Parts: sequence; structure tokens; C-alpha cells
Amino acid sequence: MEAKLRGQTALPVILLISGLIMEFAVAAVFVNYFFSTSGLGEKLSSRAFAAAKAGIDDAAIKLARDKEFLASPYNLTIDSDSAAISLSRQTDAHNNYIVTITSVGTAVSRQRKLVAIMVVDQTTGQLGFQSLTEQPAL
Repeated sequence: MEAKLRGQTALPVILLISGLIMEFAVAAVFVNYFFSTSGLGEKLSSRAFAAAKAGIDDAAIKLARDKEFLASPYNLTIDSDSAAISLSRQTDAHNNYIVTITSVGTAVSRQRKLVAIMVVDQTTGQLGFQSLTEQPAL
């Protein structure tokens, strides 16, 4: 009779050990998933920043070629990413243009926003960077 009871206790022990192994496996899968998605998010954020910077550079080149350039807003496509660029202009006391360039770079679901302020001499067309800052994208 005692031999039959030993077999009955082996089944719950095997099920308990199997359950623990499954729990560790599921936990490992979740940890791996969260680590991989955080890396992807960082990569997309870097691509969005690069797209926004390319938008600032593109607008600066257009301003260097034509000091009166103010075609705003416009879009720039870089591979599968994009940048939405807008420009605004004011005139300061020295009769220079103060141009504010806003570029929002987008990579899949991530966005980064850069704002550059440039000074453009109305007479010579000389271009100078005053500041480049990152602001929270909405």
C-alpha cells in the first residue's frame, strides 16, 4: 500500500517544479521584451533628433542662398524619417533679420523639436547662429 502512495506524491512535486520553471521562463521573456523595446525607443529618438537637425541645416542653407527666404512651413524627408520646418522673421534695431527656425523631427512614433535662432544681415546676407535649443515636442 505504501508503494502506491509514493507515486501519488510524485505528481504534485513534478507539477510544482514545472510551474516554477514556467514562471521563470515567462519572467525572462518579459524582461527581455522591456530591454529590447527601450533600446528601440532610444534608437528612434536619436533618428528623430537627426531629422530635426537636418531640418535646421536645410533651412540654414536656404537662408544662406537667399536672405529673404521665408517659405514656411515645409517638410523634409530623410529616408523613412521626416522633419517639419517653420521659419519666422523679425527685424532688430541694427536692421538685421532675426530668424527663428523650428524643426520637428519624426521617426515612426518619436518626435524631437529643435529651435534655432539665426541673425541675417540684410545688406550682406551674412548668416550667423545665435542659439540652438531643444524643446519638448508636443
